[in-house]
Amino acid sequence: MFNNAIKHSLILLSALFLTLLWVNNPDLSNYSLQLSAGLIIFLVLAHKLFKTDSFLLTESTISVICVTLITSATAGLTSPLFFLNHFLLFELSLLLEPSIAVILTFGLMVFYLYTNQVGSSPYNLAILLSLLVMTPLALLLGKVYQKVKNQIISTLSPLFSQ
Repeated sequence: MFNNAIKHSLILLSALFLTLLWVNNPDLSNYSLQLSAGLIIFLVLAHKLFKTDSFLLTESTISVICVTLITSATAGLTSPLFFLNHFLLFELSLLLEPSIAVILTFGLMVFYLYTNQVGSSPYNLAILLSLLVMTPLALLLGKVYQKVKNQIISTLSPLFSQ
């Protein structure tokens, strides 16, 4: 479980780093929305190809890339779509391991700092810090979800083993 969390975190952080390179390139950043659309089409096709465990990682990776590309393409921290980052934290804590929400929060904060979207505005800094406020809630919800899921599996497994 701990090894999976590290592996998944590294994959998601590397996807975030590649997105940072994409957004900071003036030629490529013009095509951020097109890349997001292409990745979503790939996600639909990949749903038929991958097993459940690897599809969850694929879905999470594409979600991280798409949310950061869409947010960056639509004014960054002042984007009306910035709330998608909060949903992203909840998605990752439910689909993968809850601890990934903590790691990705710091990754997203570094991402927005390095894309020069914070500046000296206290409003932008408050928006960026809102990720820190949502992280404990996402972590708690992910842990509760994993606990309930494990209880259901342990309750139902004797029924299917007969």
